[in-house]
Amino acid sequence: MESYFTTKGIPFTVRDIRKDPSARKEWRERYGGEIVPTIVFDGGKRIVDGCDIPAIERTLRELAPATPAPR
Repeated sequence: MESYFTTKGIPFTVRDIRKDPSARKEWRERYGGEIVPTIVFDGGKRIVDGCDIPAIERTLRELAPATPAPR
């Protein structure tokens, strides 16, 4: 997933639940973690589990700022 976001120029933060106990706790408790990766958008308001590229792209479109209509 890191290469996907890098290629698209989308900023991201990686939290490794295997190495970071606080990340693992948040993944379990806040996001109901069962699947990795868990992609968190909009401060946790939107979650995509797994490498579901269509769901990620749909979420990115929905969260993108509205573009003004051409005049």
